Amino acid sequence: MKKTFFYFALFLPLFSIGQQHDPYFDKGVELYGNRDFNGAMDYFTKEIELNPNNLEAYNYKGIIKAQQGDYQAAIEVFTKEISINPNVDLAYSNRAYAKLNKNDFKGAIEDCDRAIALNPKNNLAYTNRGNAKNRLGSFNDAIADFNKILELSPNDASAYTNRGNSKNGLADFKGGLEDLNKAIELDAKLPEAYFDRGISKVGLKDPYGAIDDFGKAIAINPAFDAAYLYRGEQRREINDYSNALADYNQAITINKGSARAYLQRAQLIAKMGNYGDAGNDFSKAIALDPNDAEAYYYRGGVKLKLVDNDGALADYTKAISIDPNYAEAYNDRGYLKSSMNNFTGAIDDLNHAILLAPTFELAYLNRAAAKLALRQNKEALSDLNKVIAINPENSNASYYRAAIYMEMNNCDAAIADLNKAIVANINLPFAYYMRGCAYAGVKNNTAALADLTKAIELNQSNARAYFIRGRVYSLLNNKAAAKADWSRAVALGDREAGFFLKASSAKHTPPATNWVVWKK
Repeated sequence: MKKTFFYFALFLPLFSIGQQHDPYFDKGVELYGNRDFNGAMDYFTKEIELNPNNLEAYNYKGIIKAQQGDYQAAIEVFTKEISINPNVDLAYSNRAYAKLNKNDFKGAIEDCDRAIALNPKNNLAYTNRGNAKNRLGSFNDAIADFNKILELSPNDASAYTNRGNSKNGLADFKGGLEDLNKAIELDAKLPEAYFDRGISKVGLKDPYGAIDDFGKAIAINPAFDAAYLYRGEQRREINDYSNALADYNQAITINKGSARAYLQRAQLIAKMGNYGDAGNDFSKAIALDPNDAEAYYYRGGVKLKLVDNDGALADYTKAISIDPNYAEAYNDRGYLKSSMNNFTGAIDDLNHAILLAPTFELAYLNRAAAKLALRQNKEALSDLNKVIAINPENSNASYYRAAIYMEMNNCDAAIADLNKAIVANINLPFAYYMRGCAYAGVKNNTAALADLTKAIELNQSNARAYFIRGRVYSLLNNKAAAKADWSRAVALGDREAGFFLKASSAKHTPPATNWVVWKK
């Protein structure tokens, strides 16, 4: 899941030197300049009590509320300013900014439209409208707004930054990189430009370049939590887990309300095998964002690792209820149901996964396994053929298909698939055993003997491997070796081996022709 960061500019008004102000207003401006926002707010409030129509005082109050994160209060202040004079474009632009931060993107666009109608050269309105369009996914429309800013102000670094961000949203990472390079050329101290250029480099598969840019953004703004988060993601991609974890920790230290930071840290911790702590972080992410299907899905995976099947089932089900098109959640819930011997329920879930993602090879593989458990070999074979058509290198599918071919006594086809499975180290003890049986079935006794010996070396408790190898030895007239293998098979509980051992002691070995070498 990829999140795009957007840079919002907040306009601060400038006043002419000759303009007369009340001392309360002037003191408020002074305190604001010193970043004493609470003190400034007190003086602007007193100024409004004395001069209820001082629009500039309202404007500063709204800006302070926005900077303090109280966007609803900012909206109310700017709305009051507009009620006094509905023809001040600045008030609409700033109210749009507050609405952006309340995720009221359509409302922000409406305010920007009004501001632009009043003043077609209002850069702030184009900026906020473009950012609102970005957030709605209307990247081309956003680019048009940023182009307008650049027509009015060709050296506006923020406009290049925001346009680069829009191009990233369109997956035009090369174009985004060009714009962000220009932004940095114009203003080398703009942390958002480095951050967004890092996003471009992520899209261009340059993790090291992205890490470098996220680091530059952090150097300029050490409180830039998103930069730590994205740098952590890229460090995880290059398997630098220790530094990735440090970045996630710092992102959370700066912003304990970041559900994404907890989610990403949890995924890393789970990958490192610490499922308990990973589960705790997933739970924190869910507490912060209860409608994040991905957090429930990944927590379900952790519970599955901890053999909390009921908990995993509940989380997968919740993920699906939030996002009914979550193919991976259907697949994993289907896999879980198979492990709980609910094969019919598993097939139903896997059908949904495949309907949502027709080339989802793992879903076909899991459905094939469930059908095999229900002895639906023909249907399972069809699914395995589909897996291999999607990905000819899927050795697990070759392994399962070989098992079906063995059931069908198609030993040549089984051998071809088992060759691939063995090269890929898929369940080697049983793969060698199956191939040994298949070689015996086509009367390639030398190859059969070698594979069965390997199977026994890997699993000395496989009674059937001893029994079949005894049969091969018998065919090769090595009676002593045959008796030794049958004796071992009997000791391991193979009844059929006992019959052969008794017959060999009576000097009457059962016929060696037309014998069935494979039993599931």
